[in-house]
Amino acid sequence: MSTQPTSTPTPVGQHKPDLTSVRSLVTSVTKLARHLKLTNNAVYRWINVNRIPGAHVVRVANFYDVELYDLLPLTGSENANEVTVSLKPRSVLKALMEVFCGRMTLDQAVAETGQSLISMKLILVHWGDELPTLYTTLEQLDQGRISLEDGMRRLKVTKYTLHGIRRKYGYAPGPVKRTRPFPTIGPRKKLNREVALHCIAGKISVHDAALEHGISERTLFRTIETISPLKMMDLVAWPDAFREALAIEIEQKLPFFSQKWLEFAANARFYMQKKPNYPETPSSWRNLPIRRLLVGNLLGEGSLDDIAASRGADPVVLAGIFTGELRAIGTSFEEVMSLPMIHQVAMAELLITSMDRKRKLK
Repeated sequence: MSTQPTSTPTPVGQHKPDLTSVRSLVTSVTKLARHLKLTNNAVYRWINVNRIPGAHVVRVANFYDVELYDLLPLTGSENANEVTVSLKPRSVLKALMEVFCGRMTLDQAVAETGQSLISMKLILVHWGDELPTLYTTLEQLDQGRISLEDGMRRLKVTKYTLHGIRRKYGYAPGPVKRTRPFPTIGPRKKLNREVALHCIAGKISVHDAALEHGISERTLFRTIETISPLKMMDLVAWPDAFREALAIEIEQKLPFFSQKWLEFAANARFYMQKKPNYPETPSSWRNLPIRRLLVGNLLGEGSLDDIAASRGADPVVLAGIFTGELRAIGTSFEEVMSLPMIHQVAMAELLITSMDRKRKLK
């Protein structure tokens, strides 16, 4: 049965309309809505439920110049629930191909696939003589022998419809491999920071680090200026222990003790060498000055208990005396001992420099 339009509409396209679904039929929501004098949202509701209301199906058939009979499967209430597509395993098309070629009965195909008889009949009726084309196209798409565009041309459907067909018959492709590279800014920033900390600690120069890690020197200098309270040109003159201490302070987010201690040394006019001469470990701590005892404890030459025992003193009292020695620097013995080992070495070097200076002044 065909319905003659009261007026000749302008065909939407030159190709035969795709009647697989409302989404594939409606190539332009705006044009159809204008022809029917409806809103775009009304047509989108049809697409969403895959149904064309009966009151509009004749005019839709006229607009697309198709037989009214062909639109009957898509006719229904726009208030219907969304259509749930029954996904089939691949074995269904393979079995139906055997039926199509006469090598298997439909009942045998139903028993083999576990599908209902009515669903198998509907597939055969819907695809008819195009079933071999459908099966071959899906198989070759799955094997990568043809492109998606080739499959669209063979089945005369849009890309969206072809994706739906592949999914419905068990040929949906797996996860698409990522073609864009993963973001590298995060790992690169982390690497820049790690290399900059090595440069701050004095373990490698900026020039050598840039060559070794493939980072521009400018980037390293900028990173150092971002994380450090001082520029690299100011850190070059720092003693090695203080540079390592500063790197740890940045990494562990500690207060900048190293900078504070060096500022004290500069104000006191101490000449801090990059690698000072450490004193020899004495055989006895009995007659040594308090500052030398403190240096020995900081450098690990002797424990607080051993040094106190050699002097016949209480370790707690000796610790308080050490704090008195450090009060001018703005710290305490307990605070220094709670810091990383390199900070204790840096403080010992500062005290060694102060002892040398006093000896020179005498």
